Amino acid sequence: MVKIGLFCFAGMSTSVLLKKMLEYAEEKGLDCSINAYAETKMADMAPQLDVVLIGPQIKYYQKRIEGLCAPHGTRTMVISNVDFGRMDGKKVLTEAYGLLGIQI
Repeated sequence: MVKIGLFCFAGMSTSVLLKKMLEYAEEKGLDCSINAYAETKMADMAPQLDVVLIGPQIKYYQKRIEGLCAPHGTRTMVISNVDFGRMDGKKVLTEAYGLLGIQI
């Protein structure tokens, strides 16, 4: 199972994107867990995740987040402003799996 976390300020602004990613995962029959969290939960969650997706509104935390994730082998990616604005769950999920070398 692939475990993905979406992080933003309060874990709320990603809810629509999360829903679209879950819909696409179900459509593709993917074995994954996708959840949204507040950025303040990063240190607790990073060891449990395969991929951390960073909301564009907190991209200035990228270096710190990468530092928290790297020791656990957790991959990180900042979601592009365009994909976030369009709530393109298909593209974001495809890119997340790509970080793991998995093509969907």
